[in-house]
This record gives sequence, C-alpha cells and structure tokens, in this order.
Amino acid sequence: MRGLADPYLKTARAKEHLFEIRERLDAFRKNKPIAISHEDDLENQLHIVRLHVRDIPEKIPLIVGDFVYCLRSSLDQLVWALAHTTKPYPRNTQFPILDQPDERRIRDCTRGVPGDAVVIIQSLQPYTGQNPAAVRSHLLWRLNLLSNIDKHRRVPTDKNVTDINFPDFPSQHRALIKDDIDAGVISVPIFLKDKMRCAPSFSLNVIFGDSHEGIECDVDGLDAIYQFVAEAVLPKFLRFF
Repeated sequence: MRGLADPYLKTARAKEHLFEIRERLDAFRKNKPIAISHEDDLENQLHIVRLHVRDIPEKIPLIVGDFVYCLRSSLDQLVWALAHTTKPYPRNTQFPILDQPDERRIRDCTRGVPGDAVVIIQSLQPYTGQNPAAVRSHLLWRLNLLSNIDKHRRVPTDKNVTDINFPDFPSQHRALIKDDIDAGVISVPIFLKDKMRCAPSFSLNVIFGDSHEGIECDVDGLDAIYQFVAEAVLPKFLRFF
C-alpha cells in the first residue's frame, strides 16, 4: 500500500513548480520589464511620466496552474488513499473544501475514509473560520479557488503592481505627485520635471488569482499555500497508514 507516497509526490512536484516560478519571475524582473516615457502637458502645466510594463511571460501563469493542480490533486489523492485502507478500490472520493457546512457533501466525498480521519478533514474546512474574511483567507479556500479559476475560467494571473521611486525628487514636494500606478501614469507640476529625469528605482510584483473572484496573491502567497498542504495538512494523516 502506497499510503501517502502519491500525495507527497504531488507536493514535491508542486515545490519544483514553485521554484521555477520564482526563477522565471526573477529573470523577468532583471530583464528591464519597465520602459519609461516623458511628455509635457502644457495646457495643464503638468509633466507626465508613463510606465510601460511588459506583459508577464505566458509560461509563468501556466506553471502556476500546474502548481495549484498538483497541490489540489495531492489532497484528493490523500482521501483516496485513506478510503483505500477500508475499500479495495474506492470510487468518487475527493477532499472536500467548503465555505459552508455540508455534512452530506463531506460524507459523499469521503466514503470509506476512517471516521477519525473524516473528523480531521472537517476541522480543516474553511467554513470553520469565525467570519467571511477568515474563510476567504483560509489557505485551502484560496487553493481551491485558484484551482477552479485555472480549470474553468482562465490562467490565474491578475495584474502587475509597481512601486516606483524617483531618487532626485525632493521629499518636500511628494504631496504634489499624482499617480495611477495601475494605469502606469504619474504626473507632477511641470516646474519639477527635471527631478523626474533620473532613472527611478522600482519594485515589480506579479499577482496571481482574479480580483473579480476575490483572490489575489503573490509568489509568497503561493508558497504559504504549499507549506500548509505539505507540512500542516498531510502529516495529520500519517497515523492512518
């Protein structure tokens, strides 16, 4: 009996994907992903700086999809392995991830799973959160939603977030800066245009998920999901094998 071997193989593969995501993001950031253009709006006496951010390489969100698939699959394979301790070849098993209590759903997904293991599965449900915010921050809830977005909607990349700093810009005038970072536009009074010429420092973060669905996380957020599944969830079931 393989026990937890298959689920751990899946989490090991997810870790490899996570490493590759970080490597590719680092390469993207180092390859001058932001171009800057300047223009004067004489009518409004403003100097406009526009940020032109290259699209994230398509391979990265595809690997994120593979990452979340491996983690979600590891949980489903866990439940199958648990049911396999009492049934020759279980059918229709799944690790339920629910934001509302549903005893029937849990029962249907865990047929053949030892009762003590079902109790643990119930204790891990997002619906145990104290309020809606706690449910939506639950790492299994986030994993499940990312998985569903990738399987049924689109590749799970939401947007780029850029923090930018012009080193020559005087601190006493920072209140005069108007910016819409999401739109890539920064404006200052035209008499300060020379203070915007020096190459800025910036940080570029890539967000995964879907703001419309209510989930956004960076690569550290993906790492937190991985750590929870591999190091907090799976070990709880070792005693059943």
